[in-house]
Amino acid sequence: MKLAAIDIGSNSIHLVIVRAVKGQHPEIIDREKEMVRLGAGTLREHRLSKETIDRAITTLRRFKKMAEHNGADPIITTATSAVRESRNSDSFIDQVRKEVGLDVHVLPGVEEARLIAMAVSEVTDFNNRRALIVDIGGGSTEFIITGGGEPELLFSLRVGAVRLTEKFITTDPVSNEERERLIATIRSDFTRAASEIRNVGYDFVIGTSGTVLNMVNAAVQADDAYSSENASDYESFSHTVKLDQIEWLNRKLMRMTVRERRRVPGIEKGRADIIVAGGLLLQCILSELGASEMTSCDWSLREGVILDHLRRQREVNEVYRLAPAPALAGEDALLYPVTEDSILDVRARSVLSVARRYDYDVAHSHHVVRLATRIFDDTKELHRLNGQDRKLLQYGAILHDIGYHIAHNNHHRHGLYLIKNSEMPGFTGDEIAMMATMVRYHRGSLPRKGGDRRSKREHEDYYALDRTQRVRVLRLASILQIADGLDRSHRQLISDVHCRIEDKSVTFFASSSGECELEIWSAERKSAWFSEIFEVGVRFERDLTMSPEMESAAAM
Repeated sequence: MKLAAIDIGSNSIHLVIVRAVKGQHPEIIDREKEMVRLGAGTLREHRLSKETIDRAITTLRRFKKMAEHNGADPIITTATSAVRESRNSDSFIDQVRKEVGLDVHVLPGVEEARLIAMAVSEVTDFNNRRALIVDIGGGSTEFIITGGGEPELLFSLRVGAVRLTEKFITTDPVSNEERERLIATIRSDFTRAASEIRNVGYDFVIGTSGTVLNMVNAAVQADDAYSSENASDYESFSHTVKLDQIEWLNRKLMRMTVRERRRVPGIEKGRADIIVAGGLLLQCILSELGASEMTSCDWSLREGVILDHLRRQREVNEVYRLAPAPALAGEDALLYPVTEDSILDVRARSVLSVARRYDYDVAHSHHVVRLATRIFDDTKELHRLNGQDRKLLQYGAILHDIGYHIAHNNHHRHGLYLIKNSEMPGFTGDEIAMMATMVRYHRGSLPRKGGDRRSKREHEDYYALDRTQRVRVLRLASILQIADGLDRSHRQLISDVHCRIEDKSVTFFASSSGECELEIWSAERKSAWFSEIFEVGVRFERDLTMSPEMESAAAM
């Protein structure tokens, strides 16, 4: 099924369209936003003007058409502080219902916080830690403390980027006097919330929504200007920035006019007039709490609305499981096909979401995961890789053939492109780069040391990795090549493999109950990398196993 959520905020109206399958991680298929500034004047006068309502109606009508063209049903529409605080909100809601055909649900501040927590929890690995989630909107800021389950604290504060800008900022650039008054007010208003947050306690900070994402993106891009020429262009779902970076950026933005701020990389042009107030609000929150850094998250209220609807409709919580036993939930959950994603962590959910989007071969891919994992475990003394590398190998095995979605020829290169351009919560940009590069080399030629200009262009994603990452990727790819070869026919004719290392030789014993010559031949061809990288001889032997039918016949 497809469904959509429209969030009518104080600064922007957002649309997200999602494809949902029972038990699986929701897949976002489209996003759109329009800066309508519903809170402009409204947060001060507590009344939506005719001009503001007209802009909102126009945007809502367009977003509804986009959702309908995508086949989304239902279209869930919510509104936050600007509508919540308007005396004529009932009139606005009635007008939207009559002219657009959407029912607007006004969210209380605490409910807004709960839905934000639900979204962030869906795409965050908490690792037995508690997060403080800070969501800075136009009219309010929400604070949540959660370890991924039920929130321990939900708090909504009536301070936001639009509200503070309208109340305090009249000069361009912002004067020091206005800055001091703004900071003093933020600290005063934040006193109670800060006390409650400290009493509950937290381990790390996550920031969401437009102001936070703009500040983080601008800080990261400012750092990128001084990074190496081999910096990865794989986009991480989230970024971590230091308080020092936020403070530096705020000082820079303070000295600029609105026109100059519109040209700052990472800052949206329509947010340039309110980013100073929003940035100082973020800085004060982190500083008052003694937090030295914060991690951004691209999921927020809209995604929370979708998840809440799905859970209420039992689209997520019903159990549909193909093969894996409950004991496999966790480290080895991807060894078998999965249709109940709640047993998975956020990274495994992200990988499966991408794999399903590109119609991956379920039986073959998970079988390659099992074979690759067995080879990895049996050859530890050769590759000397760790548990994180083992997981990366499993993720690469799931995704290794998704390039077929584009074309059979060069599907390994197409796979790299698809991974590189996919939204993958839970992974850093470097991890996405390594995973994509591993998929690129599950077949094809090995990049050579000291390659010429043409070679470096052909293998540019490989050379963009640092030296340690290159070593890890090629070792993992050499294992993935053999595992893929052992299921050359995609019929799972080889049920298992185990390895024996003796001196400078590795023997692969392939278990099969029937014909498997094609698989052995393919694995032998694909073992050249493994042999070269680990400087060992490689041979394959068939380890005959008996099927249940054969065992029954032999017993008669």
